[in-house]
Amino acid sequence: MLKITIFLETLTMRLIALLIFVSFSSHAVWYESTGQAKIRNGDIEQARLMATEEAIQQALLFSGAQVTSLQQVINGIWQTPTTQISSHGAIDQIEVIDELQSSDTLSITLRLDILDDSETCQNSSLKKNIAITRAGFKFPEQATYGQIFELPKAYSNKLVNHLNQFSHLFNTKPDINRKLNTTSLFTAHHDANSSALIQQIADQNNSQFVWVSQIDDVSLGEQQSSSLSFWQDKAFERFFSLNTALYNGLTGELMTQKRYDSFATWQTKKTARIDVNSEKFWTMPYGQEITDINLKLGQDLASYLACVPAQARILNIDHDTIIISLGAENNLVKGQKLQVALRKGFNQKQLIIDTDYQLRVTQVNQNTAIAQVIGDKLLANVQLGDLVTLASF
Repeated sequence: MLKITIFLETLTMRLIALLIFVSFSSHAVWYESTGQAKIRNGDIEQARLMATEEAIQQALLFSGAQVTSLQQVINGIWQTPTTQISSHGAIDQIEVIDELQSSDTLSITLRLDILDDSETCQNSSLKKNIAITRAGFKFPEQATYGQIFELPKAYSNKLVNHLNQFSHLFNTKPDINRKLNTTSLFTAHHDANSSALIQQIADQNNSQFVWVSQIDDVSLGEQQSSSLSFWQDKAFERFFSLNTALYNGLTGELMTQKRYDSFATWQTKKTARIDVNSEKFWTMPYGQEITDINLKLGQDLASYLACVPAQARILNIDHDTIIISLGAENNLVKGQKLQVALRKGFNQKQLIIDTDYQLRVTQVNQNTAIAQVIGDKLLANVQLGDLVTLASF
């Protein structure tokens, strides 16, 4: 226990050094969260650090704080994402509640005292909908070794399952049965057809955002030196590079793009056919490395969306009453106020124009809601497809 306490004090100095602390008038809320990490090459200390960091990030995200993933070199050797708070939260105290270790995984449960003032992310009470599309394959011929041609869909299934743990922040809408040509979605200049495709996917999945990914590299690297006997399978390094993009499904615009690169040991016969939907694949070093990428990806996505305002499309207009594409699944409740924004096309791009139209939610369904104009204003110039957001007034 002493060892963990010393470790935690050191970790806290590393992770919390960049926190923006709030005033003493703030009140504290206790959160409990659990983080996990794989034990690589018997390095328990590294696994403990990574598991603790994940637990801290989970608690901060759940509290509504916006977290930015940084890269920091520790002792000039090991790179790890560290945590910076850029909104209203700050950590006052951390306690280790439990630590469990299996053969290759270490789990740490923390209790965190997170300070909170009156300022919160706008619309943080509303959950956003994200359509998750099937990953593309930039060079499918690289899948020949191991016959892993079904990896994009299998990977996308794993990603959806992982992102479900962030259900307190957003709703995932799987759209992985259709096969997309993702190449055009990762070019420097996105054309009108790509924008229209994104909006179509968003409409079909009732989503504000569309997540697109492309597997850029699964090639083999150099043979790894080992003491394997001649009859054993040769071990190679195998790369896994993933390009990701988050689009605004309401306008078709690219919001953010990020690449994840890694590699792991690949040790199978050249003629072997690997089932990427089997647990055998996902417990291999290569499958575990892909899972670790999903852990980072999920944290990055949740951090980015933490303070992005939730928006909805206007689905129907009847005089002073409208139907919108947000509902109970997004935590919308009767009585909440909304604000209308007009969506105008300009040079193949969408302009969002705020208005002073105020609405009040009068009925909430699972994924839609009805709202009425506050006052006697007519909804002049408001059309189907225009947007509403939670009012800040």
